[in-house]
Amino acid sequence: MQKGGRETMRLSEFRITNYRNITDSGWIRVNDVTAIVGQNEAGKSNLFEALYCLHSYVETQYNPDEDWPVDDWKGKKNADGRPVAQAVFEFDEGDAKALFQFAADITSDNEGSESEALTVAPPDGIRLFACRGYRQKTGFWLCDEKADPIAAESLGLSKAKVSEWANEIAPRFVLIQDYEFSGAQVELNDLKSRLDAAGGQRHNLSTEDQTILIVLDLADIDLDDIVQKGGSAAGRTLRQFDSVAASAYLTQQFQKLWKQKPVEFDIRVDGQTLNIFAKDKAIGFPVRLNRRSTGFRWYVSFAWKFTHASEGDFENCTLLLEEPGIHLHYSGQRDLLGVFENLSETNTVMYTTHLSSMVDQANPERVRIIETDNDHHLRVTHGVVSSQSAPMAVIESALGLTSDLSGMLGNRKVLIVEGGTDVLILSKLSGLLTKGGKVGLSDQIYMWPAETSTKVPMYAAFAIGQRWDAGALLDTDDAGHQAYKKIKDMSLKEYAKETGHEFRVLMLGDAAGVKKTDVAIEDLFPDDWFLDCVNRCYGLALKLDDLPDDGSTLIAKRVEIALKQRQGRELKKKDVLTEMLRDFDSWTKIADLPRGTAANAERLFKKVNAAFGLENT
Repeated sequence: MQKGGRETMRLSEFRITNYRNITDSGWIRVNDVTAIVGQNEAGKSNLFEALYCLHSYVETQYNPDEDWPVDDWKGKKNADGRPVAQAVFEFDEGDAKALFQFAADITSDNEGSESEALTVAPPDGIRLFACRGYRQKTGFWLCDEKADPIAAESLGLSKAKVSEWANEIAPRFVLIQDYEFSGAQVELNDLKSRLDAAGGQRHNLSTEDQTILIVLDLADIDLDDIVQKGGSAAGRTLRQFDSVAASAYLTQQFQKLWKQKPVEFDIRVDGQTLNIFAKDKAIGFPVRLNRRSTGFRWYVSFAWKFTHASEGDFENCTLLLEEPGIHLHYSGQRDLLGVFENLSETNTVMYTTHLSSMVDQANPERVRIIETDNDHHLRVTHGVVSSQSAPMAVIESALGLTSDLSGMLGNRKVLIVEGGTDVLILSKLSGLLTKGGKVGLSDQIYMWPAETSTKVPMYAAFAIGQRWDAGALLDTDDAGHQAYKKIKDMSLKEYAKETGHEFRVLMLGDAAGVKKTDVAIEDLFPDDWFLDCVNRCYGLALKLDDLPDDGSTLIAKRVEIALKQRQGRELKKKDVLTEMLRDFDSWTKIADLPRGTAANAERLFKKVNAAFGLENT
């Protein structure tokens, strides 16, 4: 039943009932990374605290005197045994096989001799179900894809062994709610006095004191022992060795989560005074931790509390973080999302937030919105749509929506495109075609730039949730196909139909009739014209024959490779766009357009207009 060196099972969905302001959350699906978005006092903390008690590293329990819903206070007398947290875990192939080998039932014949257990193959769709209620320990069962129980005996397994195996192997929950840590110096004898006065109960101490005790725990330093060692020269020498070992361990644990630059920690004890120093390897000069930035100290607190709460095991746990990154700069918050992405390779990460910068626009399927009903009970919405303004303000801010823009979008048909350059180019081409009596983009369609193709699904989910008549135009390349697949996997088109609104996805190459395998917005123009813009931008004389055939027909991709190989330079589309705009300004009629551009653009606009049910006039 060892965890090391193997893939692990994952939390798939969970449900909370009969807990504070949660009467029934319904089943909440979980991704490798899940963002719980909602306003303060909506119940996000309640959701995490209830789930944490299901299978935590430390012993916890539900207290009906504090946790039973206050608006059903009479029902508290019947609380015992009532379920609070339920969860379903997905097996991977190795987990399922290990369980069936371990829990295979051994039978005895009439003479009491044991017979060899018959091991059967795990059936498809089998999962692990966990449940815990008031004054109960967590129970584990097997279940099917619909979370309906499966009797262990029917599979030739021992029920007791299934429970024993699950209790050991199932991912445990780690809850981190408080990250405050000043890093100021501490008098260890005073800390010991405060702990003794609190009867050894750490939760009665300040957050600062609790964090210092966590540091000592991680460093395997006993507070009584280190205070006693300070009373003699020999003891102080031994204490110095303890401090060096502790510093190395804390540095190692911190570096697993902090990727920006190498940092070393140095724990120093002088007499009864403890200081923690942090040293950037590039600079080499130690600085007391309390002199470092709030954001850096936040990361320190996060890393060490995570290490402590998970008993030093960074793998196979479900990490529950309340409002992470609130003290970080915007760029630090985006870096933190990258940390979550890395952690999700071996853990399930769930976090609450009311910060738009902590919502990953590239992954709208990760968002769960917390609402409250008229009775202040929690309810959960999957996706980026809510009928309540407070949580939606987070989503609207993440998408760069202002109230004025939101209103304008609501009165139009919306075409989501991959970026601002697409809007600029398509607007120019549409204007020229319309002026020349050709078909341009209907003035009933509003183009909404999503910055990149990876963010298009987030915008699509929002538009559908707002019941806009919407669609998306994606490049015909790998990134565009991935975005289309994500929209399809999220069943956005089906959801749109349920609400009486259609959502359509158009691929640029097919819509414009461009005969290339891969097509981006630049490919509406002839290759030689785009290359001419690049040459003017960089002062080069590249020819089409100089461009490599890398398997892609994207002109920008081929130019990028040629620039890198010949000049060691990066292609910056914004710089090339400046040259393109110079040509744009000189185009006043259709005849000014590079050859073939007008035909490509008109085919595209006709397809887009038709997709929205608009006449091409």
